[in-house]
Amino acid sequence: MTRCLSFAALLVLSVLALPARGQEPERGDILGPLPVRDQYLLSNGFFFFEPESARVLDDDDWLIVLHAADSNTFAKSRWISHNLDGDTARRTGAQTLSLIRMDDGQAVFLVDGEIHRVTITAHRGLGANLEVGIAVPFATIGGGSSDGFIEHFHAAFHLGGDERPAMQRNRETIYVRADDGRTFFRQQTAGAQLGDVALTAKYELPALEDPNLALSVEGALELPTGNAQTLDGSGSLDGGVQLLATRDYGRTRLHASAGMLLLGHNGALGTRSQFVITDSIAISSLIAGRTSATAQITISQSPFRTIGAPELTRRSYQMTVGVQHAVGRTLTAYAGIVENLITYQNSADAGLVWGVSRRF
Repeated sequence: MTRCLSFAALLVLSVLALPARGQEPERGDILGPLPVRDQYLLSNGFFFFEPESARVLDDDDWLIVLHAADSNTFAKSRWISHNLDGDTARRTGAQTLSLIRMDDGQAVFLVDGEIHRVTITAHRGLGANLEVGIAVPFATIGGGSSDGFIEHFHAAFHLGGDERPAMQRNRETIYVRADDGRTFFRQQTAGAQLGDVALTAKYELPALEDPNLALSVEGALELPTGNAQTLDGSGSLDGGVQLLATRDYGRTRLHASAGMLLLGHNGALGTRSQFVITDSIAISSLIAGRTSATAQITISQSPFRTIGAPELTRRSYQMTVGVQHAVGRTLTAYAGIVENLITYQNSADAGLVWGVSRRF
């Protein structure tokens, strides 16, 4: 699978390097939101919308994107936090769980690990108002290598250790037990794996009286091509629909979305079919002729809010700030930092995203 991922990334980079048609730079390519999905480790196999512009591609235009994301998650239920308070023994996940008394019917979770995710997407404009796309993700879930940096960062800014010193660094531990007794436990990475492939179609509503305002509706279907047991897929068909709005203020653009997901049953993690609400708002502004700064927030319900853990019933708040830069006429590069806000046990602690896109 690692060879397949390397070949796929090389293929996309080769396509991005092909000569482009002679159009002028598209300012909208660096004034869109950053394509950041939910970074929570447990949510890796579930479908989530990524923030995007309400504008569609011109007829017969192509947009190819190579997107990479690295995120670190350290999350636990309140009962485990209570038991780990002040502990600095550096135990493995299995050793830690063996020391914690858990009552029958008590929902608990301990999630410590990293995701390295690469997504290759292709979009094409069809006619004046329609755009279709496909997204093919690959992910590696494991212990990672950023635990030490995060601990030192927390110490330097007096943010608290969050019981991280009780766990061995850079080791994967994923334990979820629902209130019905269903349990998922994993401590060893499965390597790079294909995730669930998503198909999308976006229709931009006919031009309104205000030419600076665009509205569109998008539908998506995610196919169960990934493995739910490795958390790289959901094991069922997922999908959703969202409304998108983009407002142009010249050097600044405002983007907003409101979406509803229909997630199928996930046997590995014990979640049942459910609706999930997710919203986003983003603002991008030019800071130079070919460079923009972007800030955005995504607010989502958790697909684990029904397993009985109160920490997962609240919405997650994910903040992303980054820059985008146009290279030549059709190539755009971007990078950003992702951080969770307000709630900390249902979202990734921190993440980095970067990518390149090419319009044809």
